[in-house]
Amino acid sequence: MGMLNNWDVGGGMADFWAYIREPKPHRWAVWGLAITLPVLIFYGFSEYLIPYEKPKRQIIYFENWTVKRSEAEIRADWIARAKETTRQNAKTRAEYQRLAEGLGIEYDSTEADKLTRETLGEAGAAAAKQKPAPPQARSTLAERAARGSQPAQVPQN
Repeated sequence: MGMLNNWDVGGGMADFWAYIREPKPHRWAVWGLAITLPVLIFYGFSEYLIPYEKPKRQIIYFENWTVKRSEAEIRADWIARAKETTRQNAKTRAEYQRLAEGLGIEYDSTEADKLTRETLGEAGAAAAKQKPAPPQARSTLAERAARGSQPAQVPQN
């Protein structure tokens, strides 16, 4: 470790500068090549390794309400949006509840469930807590082999 304690940066820089100043026949070509190759390699990686797609134009629609909308219609829209938000929150909370049960972590959502029941009613709260149906799995090669070969269907023209 004694070698790393005595650093002579000034001497190293002086040696490097003396080496650069020596007249050599192809030094500018070598310097150009030494700088150009890494720049080209980095440019190639940045352009072609991870391609970037420019975002496509989108049309974003918004709701346009009439001027003659009544207070009751406005409140009904507010309530409908609040119920949908509560339903989504209840689904997310139920997923977290299932995750916590699987990990053995205590997760108490009684107060939030009470608010959901007040907002959506008993049927809506129960529907939001239901576990979603698992995605339909495709058959594996072994399952298809166990079923046996099926005759190929000839297209009718």
